[in-house]
Amino acid sequence: MEHYTLITGASSGMGALCAKQFSSSRRLIMASENLEALQGVLEECDNKNQHILWHCNFATEREKIANSLSGLLKDHEVVIDEYVHFAGLTKLMPLKTTNISSIDLVFNVNIFSIFEIVKALLKKINQKSLRKIVLISALVSKRGNPGNSIYVASKGAINALTYTMAQELAPEVRVNALLPGGILTPMSKNLDPDYLAQFEKDTPLGWGDPIDVINYVEFLLSDKAKWITGQTIFVDGGKSTK
Repeated sequence: MEHYTLITGASSGMGALCAKQFSSSRRLIMASENLEALQGVLEECDNKNQHILWHCNFATEREKIANSLSGLLKDHEVVIDEYVHFAGLTKLMPLKTTNISSIDLVFNVNIFSIFEIVKALLKKINQKSLRKIVLISALVSKRGNPGNSIYVASKGAINALTYTMAQELAPEVRVNALLPGGILTPMSKNLDPDYLAQFEKDTPLGWGDPIDVINYVEFLLSDKAKWITGQTIFVDGGKSTK
């Protein structure tokens, strides 16, 4: 069977960049709820005929995730040995205005989907092939972010899950999480110029580039990181030191 790398959130942002970066060296399963955008990313990948698209809505179809992934593996007769979770959702709102539906949506995408995916990858259908997991948390999971409590809590849950899975799945599977700080994306470039300038001033190495995170993902998936597991690693230009 062919071995694949699963990348969730692959239709946009860092997930899309990761897919494009990895497409020349890995066979990919690219996951997103936005099939049209996912197909657009695939067109920009190398070896695009070797990659598989997985259309699944983590926000609203949580109960279908595990069976959907298992069915995909069976239909294509492939296994997954690397899993990178870029899928993420935020709902900016003060704590006093949070509601159950918003909490459910964010937690379904950011943390509960991880449980469902890992459960599927530990089943017989994946033939004990899983070896490496990299989860994308956030700097704010350690520092807080007023008005963004749901997102911050979900990312904190990723950190806790990383510690536990690293112990439970060792020595066969290595599990680590990255905690990016300020990454300059097309979306963040539209923020208030004064905010952008102040944030850069407060970060020793200034704003980061998405490739800074992707390079660290690649390292954690490599044999150079074979003795690293259970870590939550800041990739934040030194912002966490202040």
